[in-house]
Amino acid sequence: MSKCTPRQIISEVPDVQTVILPHNWFDHLNPNRSVFDSLYEWMLKEGGVSSYMEETLHNRTYVGEKLYNKLRTVEKKHLNKKFKIKDDELARAVSWSDINSGPITEIGGCKISGDVILVIPESSREALNEFALKIHRNERQAAIDKAKANAAGANFYQWPLSQIDRPDRVGDIARNAADDDEFPRKSNQYEEIKCYYGSYEAAIESLKEGWLEYLRQYPERLKPYAWCNECDKKITVEEALLAWSLDTGELFVLDADCLNKYKRFDNFESRPLSGIARIDLEQLIEKYDFCELDTERLEETLKIWGILPIASDNGYVYFIRSEKTHAIKIGYTAGKIEDRLSALQTAHPYKLEVLVTARGNRAYEKALHARFAKLRLEGEWFEPHPDLVAFISVLPNR
Repeated sequence: MSKCTPRQIISEVPDVQTVILPHNWFDHLNPNRSVFDSLYEWMLKEGGVSSYMEETLHNRTYVGEKLYNKLRTVEKKHLNKKFKIKDDELARAVSWSDINSGPITEIGGCKISGDVILVIPESSREALNEFALKIHRNERQAAIDKAKANAAGANFYQWPLSQIDRPDRVGDIARNAADDDEFPRKSNQYEEIKCYYGSYEAAIESLKEGWLEYLRQYPERLKPYAWCNECDKKITVEEALLAWSLDTGELFVLDADCLNKYKRFDNFESRPLSGIARIDLEQLIEKYDFCELDTERLEETLKIWGILPIASDNGYVYFIRSEKTHAIKIGYTAGKIEDRLSALQTAHPYKLEVLVTARGNRAYEKALHARFAKLRLEGEWFEPHPDLVAFISVLPNR
């Protein structure tokens, strides 16, 4: 159980009276009286507590854990001497005395530290309750955070252990990790763990599924890194470069040395991987007409490495029409539709107009491409067939 200090209580609850016992107070107690009753009597007569509090003083007195332990120890000695009892019987007698007249030792399930006595008046009850609720909320959140930390652990290996009973591919990964001492239990990088499975594609797909779920729950646990597509070396995001061939349209993640090697044989451009966002990829795709499948794989890889957030898949599916040809583009953007239209217009000879936008993700975009596949003209551009126009006409514009 955690503790709160008298200073915290006084700062949160108004009109709290502080009482401090003299050092020799315990030396002059009547052994035939309850220690707690003696405490309240002294507080009213010599401790400066007003007599109007007498009837409710038992319920208004809060003491620090250090002083409370002293009070219980003396009460125990008195009861032992008076009734000649010990062990469980003595413990029950002390507890009974405490229940009937002992002061309060905690607020909101939080022990009070120190050896101070606090008297809290009725007028401060509401503030006291608020303070207790605040402590309770903080304790609850701390418990939740601890449970999450224990479930996720410091690395990926500890997360699937909490999923070990699942009847799916993630459960398979968990059981394998638990049973095999060769599993890379200390690693928290996907590419390093992936090497454990070698060329076993089914296991790698299962790992990917579990890894992405892990990242959705605990994105803060992954330190982003990149891997050079040429030499497979682990590099920092700041060292990594997104590079593409102007001749073949292929996309790569490279370090500077490997990029220089590539440039000897091909016409390459590049940009730093650090700070790249989904909208940047969209603009590059549009400008250089990269293969859609390659760019989707790149985006997934950057998410797996922790460079792009998983949440970046939430955005807009848009329908844009060419004023000249009336062809309709079905696309997706994670950014503002205005920025996407501007980027498209730069590379398009005819005026473009947005017909409608809808909340969606890449999966929704793909589903629409499949639905209207027979109308596809080129890439993401489709014939303005009545079926497609009718579909667009009933979509809510968001």
